[in-house]
Amino acid sequence: MKLSVSNIAWDNNALEEHLALLKELGCDGVEIAPSCIWKEPVEAGKDEIESLRKLVSKYSLVIPAFHALLFTRSDLYIFGEESKREQTISYLKRLIRLAGMLSVRVLVYGSPSSRRVGDRSYTKCYEIAVEIFRNLGREAQLHDTFFCIEPLGPSESDFIQTTDEGYNLVRDVAHPHFGLHLDTKAMIDSGEDFTEVLQRYASIIRHFHVSDPGLAPPGHTGFDHSIVGEALLETSYNGFISIEMKRGFGDTKKVVKDAVKYVREKYFLSGDTGNAGF
Repeated sequence: MKLSVSNIAWDNNALEEHLALLKELGCDGVEIAPSCIWKEPVEAGKDEIESLRKLVSKYSLVIPAFHALLFTRSDLYIFGEESKREQTISYLKRLIRLAGMLSVRVLVYGSPSSRRVGDRSYTKCYEIAVEIFRNLGREAQLHDTFFCIEPLGPSESDFIQTTDEGYNLVRDVAHPHFGLHLDTKAMIDSGEDFTEVLQRYASIIRHFHVSDPGLAPPGHTGFDHSIVGEALLETSYNGFISIEMKRGFGDTKKVVKDAVKYVREKYFLSGDTGNAGF
């Protein structure tokens, strides 16, 4: 497995010094929330995109995934009036193209506010979602990337809350470039059995977030990630494990160092640094 850290853990003004830190710590990549890099990611110019590529490469890192795709776009959502749905699809396709330009292999679709069912028919929303994600899967294939659903627990979302539901959606979309992403925080929220879920679905997982409730640093809330790490090590999963945590827990460099150390202890075999290439 390989290890990355999301850039939501530090301020963008400190991006380069944290990339240098990730290299020093032996990480393989940096996950990117695009709106933490650009005010409007889909309007980033070629020079800006190339600048980010060169900066990440300078520290021998890759960008394994985009996440927080619609974090600054609360005006976009997939259920509701058709015109807004089309705007959302168009925006996500532009993010897919951006991902392709940066050789990003996965786009993680969490964005709970954009997929709220509310008092609408769940069955109808599900049918709409299948068509939307099949469309986005086709776009992802054109750009050699994967668009992935992130199941989110009931405290965050009322659409696709469990891994079983995520798997069923992937099955019904039935496109090779639409996949499944899992997140420990969401699995805790949904009360899932980590061992059972990971044994059942590890072969189709495209990306994996290590996170605590409230996006606290891993282990910060008292949840012991050993059970997840041990279960994951028993599977065939060999992709990225990405630390997702927000700022606000002290000096960001120390927090990143401590988080990387903790995740290595819980998720990697002794002697495996996680630095295994891309």
